[in-house]
Amino acid sequence: MYAHTPFFTAYFESLGVRPGNIVFSEYTNEELYKEGAKRGAIDPCFPSKVGIPHIHNLMYKIHKKKKLDYIFLPIVDTIPSDLIYAQQHHACPTVTATSESVKAAFIKESDLFKEYGIEYINTYLYMTEPKLCAKQMFDEWGQKLGLSKEENDKAVEEGYKAFDRYMINMRKKAREVLDELERENKIGIVVLARPYHNDPGMNHDILEEFQKLGYPVFNQDSLPTDNDTMEKLFGDEVRAGIIKGAMDVGDVWKNSYSENTTRKVWAAKFTARHPNLVALELSSFKCGHDAPIYTVIEEIVSNSGTPYFSFKDIDENKPTGAIKIRIETIHYFLKRYREDMISDTKKVMTIEEKMKEFEEKVRKQYELQDKLNEIHKKQGTAQYANGSLNGNAVAIDLSKVKNGNGTGNGNGKHLIKDDKQTIIEVIKEEVEV
Repeated sequence: MYAHTPFFTAYFESLGVRPGNIVFSEYTNEELYKEGAKRGAIDPCFPSKVGIPHIHNLMYKIHKKKKLDYIFLPIVDTIPSDLIYAQQHHACPTVTATSESVKAAFIKESDLFKEYGIEYINTYLYMTEPKLCAKQMFDEWGQKLGLSKEENDKAVEEGYKAFDRYMINMRKKAREVLDELERENKIGIVVLARPYHNDPGMNHDILEEFQKLGYPVFNQDSLPTDNDTMEKLFGDEVRAGIIKGAMDVGDVWKNSYSENTTRKVWAAKFTARHPNLVALELSSFKCGHDAPIYTVIEEIVSNSGTPYFSFKDIDENKPTGAIKIRIETIHYFLKRYREDMISDTKKVMTIEEKMKEFEEKVRKQYELQDKLNEIHKKQGTAQYANGSLNGNAVAIDLSKVKNGNGTGNGNGKHLIKDDKQTIIEVIKEEVEV
């Protein structure tokens, strides 16, 4: 629901359900987990285990404040995506199956949903196919809400539009922050993680702690995909035929069946190519889909020289002290890293300034040479070396410069006007030396 709530809220609201009548379970916390975890015996990853406590929270806490008619926890099998040439766009099978596991926990001994006057609904959805998704929603909600097929189709259409607007607006804001980082030469953190890691209880407040230290935090869905950004980061690789498009991960990951796994790989590529971003990978204990890409992610990021950090095997236990020490250590490293960034930028700016100064001198020497050559041509006298009176006014080895026919000029004499642009490469070499 952290990924697709805009779709579902827009669907119900377009059918006349008031926003105040759509309620959610509370954020994950230790109390919520302990109160509801006793009911289930499943032991997969923490995000799956916490499903039962969230339903428990709705029934035993939220329901007392506001009577609930339905609890909706859909089985989302495939996820809408802008990734290209992926094998499929499936959700994690463990998360997908959680909806059924949760249901079993509350009806095994007696049907608690029925006792509380609540209907539990876990519609199976194939969201990559809008027409099929519309049929699945109509089959589930048509009779319950008294919908016609046309009303349902329109509501699904509104759901997809709302989801698209949400993604566009989020990425637009992310682009603004990214531009600010570039202007001010600051650092942002990209969280390579799954949607549920946006829940503070799932990430143990790690992201909030980094934000308190002044680092903008980008989740992988928020990374901007506008044409300018994609051209800047992936344009050369697309033209070279390394990838088929900016949203292609075929060069580093072939088993692209799981959407959030593939998205994580793509976000790692994005981070590795942007000078103002560093990577922070989060992964839950027993995550079978993250395990195969641990090395892939780390190599993509580290091989580019981009800092890579990780908190793996996150579960219901929160080692507050260890997390705090780790965050402080990363913060200290990033401060030093930014200092180096600023120093390197100043160094590059100094070189550019010197190049500009040298270029201006050389251009003036060529203008003088052209005038002298014209005078000597009329007088029939010899030309002056390097366009100067003493032959060494500009201390650059002009023999490195190629003339119009691609050959060297030997002693640097008799340069033609076409050499003026080529000389800049020589200037660069001289400055760097």
